[in-house]
Amino acid sequence: MGHLMQHIFFWGAFVILLSQTSALHPWGGLVVDEQGDIYFTFICPFVDDDHFACVWKISNGEATASLQSNRSPSDIVLARNNKRVIFGAERSNAGRGHQASLWELDQGQWDLKIGPTTKETQFHVQAFTVDDADTVYFAKGGQLFSRSPEGAVALVSDEVAFDRIDALAWGPKGALYILDRDVLYLKPEGRGPISEVASGLKEESPEELPFSGANILFDMAVDEEGIMYLAYYGNRRILKVIPSGEVSTLVHSKSPWSPHGIDVYKGEIYILESTVGGGSWWKIWERPVIVPRVRKIGKDGTSTVVFEYKKASR
Repeated sequence: MGHLMQHIFFWGAFVILLSQTSALHPWGGLVVDEQGDIYFTFICPFVDDDHFACVWKISNGEATASLQSNRSPSDIVLARNNKRVIFGAERSNAGRGHQASLWELDQGQWDLKIGPTTKETQFHVQAFTVDDADTVYFAKGGQLFSRSPEGAVALVSDEVAFDRIDALAWGPKGALYILDRDVLYLKPEGRGPISEVASGLKEESPEELPFSGANILFDMAVDEEGIMYLAYYGNRRILKVIPSGEVSTLVHSKSPWSPHGIDVYKGEIYILESTVGGGSWWKIWERPVIVPRVRKIGKDGTSTVVFEYKKASR
């Protein structure tokens, strides 16, 4: 899964992004690599007036900065392929437009694959992913494009009139899952037809809306059985969607926490959450701040905190 208010949504441009994009994840998104290392997006430093978009890596309960933007305002969105190679797409303010870059994490180093470019026809940071053959898929509005390793861009399909594509994720057998607002679609590998999996994923008036305008589905992951998991920030829940389209709540984040990043690794669910409104962290230093934590939901349903800013900084 981007959007929102100075400290309630860190960067000043966040307010603009919420109203205009409702799809970028400047402080949302979590992926797990092949070794089980966890990466998530937030700001650097975690709590500071002067900060930048950042990718953090968790090791032994501590978080260290792995990739940091040198521009502000900016966002970094994370994705991975089925081989669990990790990619980071950065969107930053370039004056008259937005500048997009794509990075690949290779043996601990971030290599630049695309950009920086302001040509939205070449790469656009709305929703994106990369397949195992290095083809980049990216959305612009309601259209989905592919970009070959050589840089050739083509429209993927016009058989479905998408409204706005907010998230992309890979599933088993090379299937690409597409989140269009609150409707889930599946595009099989090759030339098979795109089919609707589930719709009506967002409630019109969520009971636990963190604040006005935050009714957002932030991130999506798919496991080896084709079960989809969505971070529903707007109602503090993780939604589980089985292949038949049945939707249920897997996890309920208690206030002041709300989820905005998710991945599945060896049958366990990893969730990125942050505080927003209420709770003791809302009063720290007598001004509003947002801090992250990452939880793991085991196969037996047990919840374990893998990282929490408060614990790591005391």
